[in-house]
Amino acid sequence: MMLKSSLLASLVTISFVSAAYVPFGARSLGGLKRRQGTQFITGPCASDSECALGCCAFNTGKCAAALVAITRDNGCGFGEAQSNVNAAIAQGFGNNADVINFVPTQRGGGAAPPPAAPPAPPVNNGGSAPAAGSTGTQFITGPCSKDSDCALGCCGFNTGKCAGAVVALTRDGGCGFGDAQSNANAAIAQGFGNNADVINFKPTQRAAKRATPPPAARSLKRRQGTQFITGPCASDNDCALGCCAFNTGKCAGAVVALTRDGGCGFGDAQSNANAAIAQGFGNNADVINFVPTQRAGGAAPPAAPPAAPANNGGAAPAAGSTGTQFITGPCSKDSDCALGCCGFNSGKCAGAVIALSRDGGCGFGDAQSNANAAIAQGFGGQADVINFKPTRRA
Repeated sequence: MMLKSSLLASLVTISFVSAAYVPFGARSLGGLKRRQGTQFITGPCASDSECALGCCAFNTGKCAAALVAITRDNGCGFGEAQSNVNAAIAQGFGNNADVINFVPTQRGGGAAPPPAAPPAPPVNNGGSAPAAGSTGTQFITGPCSKDSDCALGCCGFNTGKCAGAVVALTRDGGCGFGDAQSNANAAIAQGFGNNADVINFKPTQRAAKRATPPPAARSLKRRQGTQFITGPCASDNDCALGCCAFNTGKCAGAVVALTRDGGCGFGDAQSNANAAIAQGFGNNADVINFVPTQRAGGAAPPAAPPAAPANNGGAAPAAGSTGTQFITGPCSKDSDCALGCCGFNSGKCAGAVIALSRDGGCGFGDAQSNANAAIAQGFGGQADVINFKPTRRA
């Protein structure tokens, strides 16, 4: 009798516990239905729209950084029949090798977990997303006055536009527009702490970054110099690229002159890096570390008069072409631009090396992009030129 009573009591207890128990995953997913797109990295999710960064890892059902998910979790899209790279593309990583080479994965059996609730503005996460009470709905390229205005938590330090956290480190001096110093907070918060750009990031002070270029640099926009690289010159304004090498009296690439010719400024008492700054290389190590050289005796030697420029593989104006348009000016072909590069995607004159990373190269108006201007200006050994792959016009 005692044995029967004990057995009955045990069965009642087990039934009660079984009825009360709800698996952790079920509890988590139930809570997610009430979420409004505020879940951050490593938090459980049922769909991309529940994550602040727009990526619910396909294999794990946890919010993840868009690029990290591609290599670790077969992409984003948990809750869907097929994985995706939508978040990476939306964050400006469309040219990343992992995105380009991504092959979607099908969900086994075609079944997917239940759908999730619609997204809403992200929450604050260590300064990488909007603080409570802030709208923080502005997306990439939208204007912003501070990091918390942006959905991805990064307001480009130089541009005042919302940007991808890692992209901003290489193009905009970091995040933190509106602050005295740039930062990499969003990149770290999104799981890119081991990325080389984050590790090597050096904050920029606002005063130094916002300094007005010297008059000589500003005047580059008004120069009509037609002499190209290696041609004789008497001053910077004789050269199409705005740099007459200080030691040689020959037109030179602005950055190359800093390392080979003591800078630009032949004919002046002191060398300069004005052309490099005006062409957008202000953050280049050679520009940052440049120390002007004084002309011996204070006088400059005489120089030969400038001659007409030669065409350099499409990197300088062709014969009969004006080629006076400067950076950001509209163009229909490379020869319209003083620097010999019409951005392949933008149709705007651009610095030869910068165009390779931002505009798909030079060659607007041609069937295929090119790196002619960068090579002609002496950047043939730079990684961006070596790794450049021409793009064909769609």
